[in-house]
Amino acid sequence: MLLVRFVLLLCLSLVSVAHAEQPAWHKVAYQPTNGKSLSALAHKQHALFAFFLDNALRGKGRKDFLAVSKQVKNNITWRNGQGNNIYSDAFRRSWSFVRSLDLKGMPDSILLLAYLESQWHGHKGSTAGDYGYWQLVPEVIQEIQQLDYVPAKIRTTDIDSVRADARLSTEVAQVHLHRYHFYFANVAGFSESDAWLLTFTAFNWGAGNVKRLIAELQAEGIEANYANFYQRLYATHRKNPGDRSLRAAVEYVPNLWNIAQLLKSEY
Repeated sequence: MLLVRFVLLLCLSLVSVAHAEQPAWHKVAYQPTNGKSLSALAHKQHALFAFFLDNALRGKGRKDFLAVSKQVKNNITWRNGQGNNIYSDAFRRSWSFVRSLDLKGMPDSILLLAYLESQWHGHKGSTAGDYGYWQLVPEVIQEIQQLDYVPAKIRTTDIDSVRADARLSTEVAQVHLHRYHFYFANVAGFSESDAWLLTFTAFNWGAGNVKRLIAELQAEGIEANYANFYQRLYATHRKNPGDRSLRAAVEYVPNLWNIAQLLKSEY
């Protein structure tokens, strides 16, 4: 009887711990996308991104981020002569796929990366470099194909076919994002909002670049958080205006935020 009571108490304790450790963004907006409308998904993506930014941005980093967001807004909201917007079109075009997508515990905001990267075109880019729905390079696919826990179809399908296939490329992107997020959240110990925003930046700029800039802050005794990271990234770009990689890194998350705002206003 005592053993049974102990087991029950242990189970209740584990459930309580699991519930307590649930990410705060789950409580804000997370719901499976299956069976939901375009409008619901657009509003959820916006709510999640707003949550991350509200919790991560402060001080000079916030000021710089908002300034860049304003500067790049026209690039995101531009429409052609028929009134079409490429990111809104990508959002609609992806719906038949993403409505049944298993997010694997990730925020719906990850989908914004695919809209920005390829505008949801499977054959965009160069097969020698960035290519496919998520604009993944061959080296990333090769590395992930070596992991024993990824589906056999990913391991056995050729690189270009993986990148051009909506489901396979998205599964690979999720593995890639999960590894970045795990490092920033569980190894480096950033808050969940900071960890996701750093993960999005690393997807574009590379984890090595992000880690080096963070190490630079820490070496100077500056608190390592997303706001200070972004402030330093922006300042570095201002000193090197011709560096295309730095410019892309500075504009990446502001571009995602602008897409989230655009979609919310339209759906």
